[in-house]
Parts: sequence; C-alpha cells; structure tokens
Amino acid sequence: MQAGGVSKVSGVRTHPILAQQNSGPKPTKPGPATELFVDPNFPLGVLDPRGEITWKRPKELCASPQFIMDGVSRTDICQGRLGDCWFLSAVSSLTLHQSLMNQVIPEGQGFGSGYTGRFTFKFWQYGHWQEVEIDDFLPTVKGELIFLHSREKGEFWSPLLEKAYAKLKGGYHALHLGFPHEALVDMTGGVTEEFHTGALPRDTARFLRQLLDKGSLINCANVGGPLEQRNGKGILFKHAYSVTGVAQVQAGGARVDLIRVRNPWGHTEWTGAWSDQDGAEWSQVSTAEQNRVQRVQLEDGEFWMSVSDFHENFTTVEVCHLSNSSLSESGSALQLWQCALHQGTWVRGISAGGPPQGTGTGALYWLNPQFRLTLLEEDDDPNDPALTCSFLVALMQKNCRQQGAYLSIALHLYQVSPEQTYLSPIDLLKVRPVLYTPAYSAQREVVIRGRLAPGHYIIIPSTASANQEGEFILRVYTEKGNGATPADKAVTDSHKADPAPSASSPLPSLDAVQDLFKQHAKPGGVCGAAELQAVLKGAVRCGALANSAEGFCLERCKSIVSLMDTRGFGRLEWAEFCDLWVKFSRWTVIFVHFDKNQSESLDYPEIIPALQGAGLQVDDFVLQLIGLRYTDPDRTVSYPAFLCFMLKLDTMIRRFQTLDQLGSGSVSLNYRQWLHMTMYN
Repeated sequence: MQAGGVSKVSGVRTHPILAQQNSGPKPTKPGPATELFVDPNFPLGVLDPRGEITWKRPKELCASPQFIMDGVSRTDICQGRLGDCWFLSAVSSLTLHQSLMNQVIPEGQGFGSGYTGRFTFKFWQYGHWQEVEIDDFLPTVKGELIFLHSREKGEFWSPLLEKAYAKLKGGYHALHLGFPHEALVDMTGGVTEEFHTGALPRDTARFLRQLLDKGSLINCANVGGPLEQRNGKGILFKHAYSVTGVAQVQAGGARVDLIRVRNPWGHTEWTGAWSDQDGAEWSQVSTAEQNRVQRVQLEDGEFWMSVSDFHENFTTVEVCHLSNSSLSESGSALQLWQCALHQGTWVRGISAGGPPQGTGTGALYWLNPQFRLTLLEEDDDPNDPALTCSFLVALMQKNCRQQGAYLSIALHLYQVSPEQTYLSPIDLLKVRPVLYTPAYSAQREVVIRGRLAPGHYIIIPSTASANQEGEFILRVYTEKGNGATPADKAVTDSHKADPAPSASSPLPSLDAVQDLFKQHAKPGGVCGAAELQAVLKGAVRCGALANSAEGFCLERCKSIVSLMDTRGFGRLEWAEFCDLWVKFSRWTVIFVHFDKNQSESLDYPEIIPALQGAGLQVDDFVLQLIGLRYTDPDRTVSYPAFLCFMLKLDTMIRRFQTLDQLGSGSVSLNYRQWLHMTMYN
C-alpha cells in the first residue's frame, strides 16, 4: 500500500542551512552565551529549486512556541506539501497509545528552561531503539510551515518528529511515497500484515475491534485509481488513512457496526452514508449514543462509515501488531502479544540452505537456521470453539535497503514430536509444512499468522536460492504460556544421523606417545607450544592421518596449550598432556568415523553428526561460529581444525558450567577474569 501526498518535492538534497541560498536571509547565529545547536549531519538535499524556502526555528515563527500542547493527538497531524501521508497515517495511529508516543518522543523536551535548539527522537531499527538528534530549523514559506504541522500554530512536536524521521531515512525527499507499515514498524517495533479488504473475515467489525483491543495499529487505502484523486464519495486514491475506532450504535430499531477512519491531511472527508456533514443516518442515533462514540461534526479529517462502505471504498488494510515489549501501559485492558526475538544469519556453505524443493539427504535446506515453537496454552476466546493457539511469525531482512536489494525470503513451519528439537535431512523427507508463506518474496518482512493445536513445531526461514548471504531477525508473537527458541541441532540418540563410533583410535596409545613427550619436553618435563607441535606431528605421522600432520601449526598449538594449561604458565605438564591425549584420541575416532570419503577433512554438514557423536549440544549460533572460525576456504574442516574447535568448545562449556554454580544460565566475570578468558584462552 504505497501512498503519496499533496505534491512532489524534487531536487538534490542539501543541508537546511545551506539550502537557504537564494531563499531569504540565513538565521542569525546566536552569540556564545545563547548559542543554539545546529545539526551538521542532516542529510544534504535541495528542496527548494525556486528559492522560496526559509529555514526558521519555532521561536522565529511565534512568540511562545510549545513542544506539546494539551498532550499529543491525531488532530495535531496536518499534512503539508510533502508526499508522506503514509508516515502521517502511522503517526495518527501512534497517538492512540501514550506509552508508544513516550517511547518515540522522549519526555522533558521543550522551548522553556534548558532549551538548546536540540531535540531527540527514537526509532526502532532491527531489534534496537536508535536515537536521532536534530536541530529545530524547519522549512517555511512566507513564515508558514510547508510540511507537517499541527492545527495549533504554536505546537511543534509533529513537524520536528517528521524532520527526525526524514534524517533517519536520508532526508525529506526520501519520505515522498512509502508504505505505512514501514513507519509503524520503525516507531513501534511491531509486526505488520497486509490484507485485501475482500479477504477480511466476514465479521469485519469484530475482526478490527479485536485487533484494536490487542493494541494493533491499523491503516487502510484505496489503490484503485490515480494518485490522490477522489472517488465519488470523497475517498482519495493511493492515500493512507488510519482506522481509529470500531463501534456499534443503535439507529432506530437496529444495531449498526461503524468504522472510524482518519485522513492525515486533517480535512477532505468521506461524503457518503454516516458522514460528518451530510450523514442523515445520524438523525436516527440519540445524542447520548453519538457522545458515546465521540462523534464530532467538524472538517477535521476524521469520519465514520459503515462496514459495507469500508469494503467498497478501501482495497487494502495494513495492521501493525504490538507486543508487551513495545507497548506497556499501566492499567490497560489491552491483550498484548508476547514476543520472542532472535537474530540470525544465512552464511554461504554454513547456514544458507536455500529452499525446500527437492529435499533429500544431499539437499542443504536443513542447514538453514531452525527455531522451535512451543504452543501449550489455548486462546482465551469464548467465540472460538476450537482449542487452538494463535501466533504470528515474522521474518525481517536487515540492512538490505543499504545494500540495494532485498533477498527473496520465505517461512515454513513443521509439526514435530515433543522429543525433536530440529529437523534432519531424513526427517524432512517424511514431513510436510503445516503453514508456509505462499511464495518467496523480495520484501523487507514476511509474516505468517496461524492458529494451531497445542504442540511442538519447527520454524525454518530460508532464501529462494542456496548460499545467499544475509542477516535477519525472527520474531514470534504468541499468547501467554507459549514461546520460541533456537533449535539444537545436536539432539537425542533417536535423531542422530549415525550412531556414535566405538572403534579404537588411529592415534598412538598414551604409553607409546609418552616417549615422544619425553623426547621433545623441556627440562622439568613440560611442553610449550613448539614442543607440543613436535609431539603432535610425530604422533600423527605414524598413523592413518599422516597427511594432516603439517596442519598442526604453531598458532594452533599455542591455542591448545592455553586451553589445557591449568596454572597459567604457558606449558603443559605430563598430567595435563594425558588429559589432552585422552580427548584427542576419542575425538579422532569420531572424526575418522564421519569422514566418509577419507579426505582427512569433514564437509560442513558432517560437523553436526560428529558433534552428536561427541555428545555436545549446540544450536545454529554456535554452528555458524564454528563454520566462520574453523573451516577452510572450501568450507571443509581439517583434522587439526576439528580437534582445535572440539577442545575449545568442550573447555569453554566446562568453564561456564563451573562459573554458573547456581545453574542460572548466566555468569559474572570481573575485569581480570574477562581478559584472561578472552586474551589467553
């Protein structure tokens, strides 16, 4: 639902102070005692090809400017020349929730004591709130604001918010045409869905009312005609409106469902049935009923219409769902979603498995990141006879706009048994998704809405082709008692791709290697990195992995010593070496067992069953770290690299467990402990 505005702003961007060339006098720079902030980083761009614009601070526009007058309101939003009604409709929806406005507009700002000309706003960007700082120079023509403004001439929160959002996006010019859901996500951290009005549930009023009761923000538009030309009943084509309420009124002897809609222009309203000015239907509604639904007979851009007229005059509806992490209002009756957010990446040869088509034991689809969804508690909806759990799954690409292109992405959701924590290639031969996006889509975000029976499910986000790299965030919205976690790809015996090996190690026995240790040890019977390198090369050259001996470089041996050195002296005594050799012997058996082609290296997909054989539990995050840190350019893991990452993983897991004596899942380190663990180990 791309929407425009009144007129197009053209030209090359430039800094607002510089843009005043040929457009009137520049503002006088205050003296040192009263110096006000001037933002040197506002995106460059010429908005003024005819030289009409003068950039002024609010104190130059009125005697007593105020940041906010009598609270923020949707009536404070009146569109100017900029084609950003998509942004303004989102702001209109945002004003329905004070806590959301407080998140975007930090409190304590204004033009009174402490005024510096500097204002700060916050926008949600990929899981984090980012501060945007601006000065308060605003574009004017003949002393009047030309872009977003309030109905109250002395109020400035809305034009300053518009300027901050313009800075986030690249300048005012970047706000011409857009999608309301993008602005809603940026200002709430919510999840958005788009519907065609023809596909809305039969009881549209109940559906929209339930969404509003959950705190959802709703926008609508008619995309069926020329940009911002009116249809026969006053509705503008390709123009974003906000849905601000749903109510049922008693009209004569019947109950009628009505939908309240707002035009962010602050004027130009619906002229059909139930309109503010000519809606004869209101004559059948009592004054008390009209007051209850807050009917206002003003040309303020807001109006009521029937559900059938809503369907006939709007073609698309965008909904922004909010969770308890983005909206928190004390005493509110809103039934908010619970949100689980996970960061992820698709990495070539490691976790970029591509689509599920043709899934088989040789396919890569299963390598995609997997997330486990647990649904245990049914919805508290008395109107739903089925015992189901509602949820939303949203997959958002990160930073693709800066890279110039979006990947085509999709979501698939599979039901699994309670014991399964991930889907192996063999599992994927036997199952079919219970929900999925209709097709791969080159959008910033794709969303699945579902209602499923209580149980356990696996979510797999993927790209349209294998080995496409990108970052993403996965958000799962659920009702109470449900949630999502990253899948463990090393799991119970029943799901191992191969049983753990039990053969003897091809490495020399401990007794046999003792002679090598004595031969190369320093005086006192200890080995440093150089001595350990000689021992390992000598031992490996004697067996089936002789070609891997040169892989034990000095740097790897330093890492091995630091991980096994219990005293911090940079060398291993015989007892410490014995512990190391027992581990290496066991892991070598595993390596040889899973090196199916006897190449003395493991393909990346072979790492997971090898970890299973060692009894180690890891998730996609750890697997990606292994792939990035320990694989060769061909994405294989050599024998020496395998031993090194197994030792690192085993040691760090044990050290964490030692520090986490209470089993809380987190540890506290002081400065010296942190440096020792990161610099030496």
